[in-house]
Amino acid sequence: MFDSECKLLETGVKDTLLRYLLQNKLISPHQRGFLSRRSTTTQLLECCLDWNVALNAYNNIDIIYLDFPKAFDSIVHTKLIAKLACFGINDELLNSFCNF
Repeated sequence: MFDSECKLLETGVKDTLLRYLLQNKLISPHQRGFLSRRSTTTQLLECCLDWNVALNAYNNIDIIYLDFPKAFDSIVHTKLIAKLACFGINDELLNSFCNF
């Protein structure tokens, strides 16, 4: 019972935070992997389409691959909290994040 209640709370917080960020234009519409129906897989498909169009038009293309291993494991949490505070996230929610 406790796990399902935590998941429900987590979903509510995520949905509310995402709605706030989008309404206040604090998150880029080009963001991938966090917005619904905008996964990294769809990003790769869009890139492949762009590359095919360019190649079919005999245009040159440059592709750079970057690998950011464990990107979210290396986040400095104090900086994340500070950034969320700058975005106007209320103190009660920030305190919950800090305590978590």
